[in-house]
Amino acid sequence: MDFVTRPPEECKILVVDDDERIVEIFSVILKRDGYQVISAGDGFTGLKLIEEEQPDVAVLDVILPGVDGIEICKRIKNNPITRFLPVILVTGMSARARRLDGLAAGADDFLEKPPDPVELTVRVRSLMRTKQLYDEVEGSRRALEERVAERTHELRQAYERLQELSRVKSNVLNIVSHELRTPLHQAKIALDLARQEGMSDNQKITLVREALDAISLLEYRVGDIEAFSDPTELRLAPASARDLVRAAVEQVRSLRKGQDDQIVINVPPGLPPLLVSPVPVTRALAHLILNAAKFGEGQPIEINAVRNNGGILISVTDHGPGMQSEILPRLFEPLEQGDPSSTRRHGGLGIGLALVKVILDAHQIKFELLSESGAGTTVQLLVPVAQL
Repeated sequence: MDFVTRPPEECKILVVDDDERIVEIFSVILKRDGYQVISAGDGFTGLKLIEEEQPDVAVLDVILPGVDGIEICKRIKNNPITRFLPVILVTGMSARARRLDGLAAGADDFLEKPPDPVELTVRVRSLMRTKQLYDEVEGSRRALEERVAERTHELRQAYERLQELSRVKSNVLNIVSHELRTPLHQAKIALDLARQEGMSDNQKITLVREALDAISLLEYRVGDIEAFSDPTELRLAPASARDLVRAAVEQVRSLRKGQDDQIVINVPPGLPPLLVSPVPVTRALAHLILNAAKFGEGQPIEINAVRNNGGILISVTDHGPGMQSEILPRLFEPLEQGDPSSTRRHGGLGIGLALVKVILDAHQIKFELLSESGAGTTVQLLVPVAQL
């Protein structure tokens, strides 16, 4: 990387000397090269200017009222903020013996009085390049530290998220196995009854149909295992919102054969594609629609999709009795249940929603459940669009 120096007009030189003539001579020489010159006549003022003006080079007389140049140099070099500020100590003929003190204090260079213009210019220019090189390296270091800090924060968040997903993953099989028992038990009972003597052919047909429906539900729960068992492995791809919704509705209809569910799809054409893992997201939508169908009391179910805040807002709404507000925070937790009376009528409540939460969290899809007792329930998902 090529080193590019700043123009002299952007560089500040601090001159501290109690002799106004020396200050004026230095100022004339340095301004001729284009530098900005700030000056002080005593050590205390010089220290104040170093803090306020942040010069690029300090030219200090050794003998000063208040705080001498060597003490100023010590304070500069002992301060982490200013320790790389180049210091030139100016010594008179009688002060040459103090050069050792100046070296011990960390001085970068020396000049004698009266100053030689060429020597002053050359020394300042050399130290200026050193200072600017340090500033560039320091700026790169700070930028690298910031990037490392940002990356560390991102990795920490990813690690915490992975831990959370791993925790959820460990519960998924338990959650789904809980649901496997119900259709398995129903199929077993139906087949056992069909084998009993005295059953008419119509009764046997009905029982076999119930067993087949239970087996279909069992197959669907096995599909849940495949879709949700590892939420950390997503196969993101562009997908049509209409296709996802229609596929989810088909899954619901296959599970609710014989039910006259009124499902209204309001997903306009022309929406940008979504960036999701299609199989599990379709499964999640199916669970939301299935939940709405089970608890919508036979009222129409509405599925809407609109553009919103850079994504697509998909909502599933039922017009059933709704739920009490205190129940809502628990509905997406594993094995939680809602209204006991609804649970008895429709089977377990909360299993499907827990699985929905798993996959939505894995996608980092924001969702919200809105419900009011007597006024129905809506689940809203804000799904990101694919950047094609």
